[in-house]
Amino acid sequence: MTTRRASLAWLGTGWALAGAATAQRPPLRIALAPFLSPAALLAVFRPLREHLEHALQRPVEMVTSRDFHSLVGEARRGEHDVVQLPAHLARLAMLDWRYQMLAGPDERVEVVVGVRGAGPVRSIGDLRGQRVGMLDALSLTATVGRAWLQAQGLDGAVTVVAQPSVNAALYALERGEIGAFVAADTQLATLPASTPRGERVLVRIGGIPGPLFLARHDLPAAEREDLRAALLAFQPDPARPRAASNAPLRPVPAASMAALDAYVVVARQLLAQGAR
Repeated sequence: MTTRRASLAWLGTGWALAGAATAQRPPLRIALAPFLSPAALLAVFRPLREHLEHALQRPVEMVTSRDFHSLVGEARRGEHDVVQLPAHLARLAMLDWRYQMLAGPDERVEVVVGVRGAGPVRSIGDLRGQRVGMLDALSLTATVGRAWLQAQGLDGAVTVVAQPSVNAALYALERGEIGAFVAADTQLATLPASTPRGERVLVRIGGIPGPLFLARHDLPAAEREDLRAALLAFQPDPARPRAASNAPLRPVPAASMAALDAYVVVARQLLAQGAR
């Protein structure tokens, strides 16, 4: 298994407050989409985890994976009670592996191309010959980014470099290892304070749904409905930036999910190729 676990002690700090009866219930296991480094990801989702523990009166264990390809494999094998997936992979999981929709952020996010603020890339044409960092190919931001590069006639003129996280991409940009990166604006809003922030948005290239929470098909119906209700009751912190970890959560309409089918085709092709 490729899942990255946080330490049980860190995840369990809130359990004792719920009492011995609650602690006897098995943890609800939620796998998060790996768009930030593991420590940063678990930190920004901590308020949601604590909310769920309180609402459900049971421990909640949040984990993540080394990349989206690994997360999809774990989802297909049913290793987690709940998975958070980019919207196109959520659609795939619902169609192919019988996952059930729970909820996702109620706002669309923007995919952006970022460059160094004082760097040489001042226009789209300046991307020629550059190395462009993205999350692995199965992520929705990378799918949108690659399609945009192709539409601009740049797919053969740049080198796409897979990044393990968005914060890793910002470090790579600072060191000059890449000349540009593709990410969601809400991902940039949740970066750790220590992340280099000398970037500038070159262009916004499209709106996408945020990542969605799905329940494994064999999760008991009553448990699934309690979990959905708890997710819908989450209140974001107005002092924190809006992001997947800090937004009202709502079920996504079927028509919005069906609109992702072209990206599902790309994901199936990548999975068949074993691409990362």
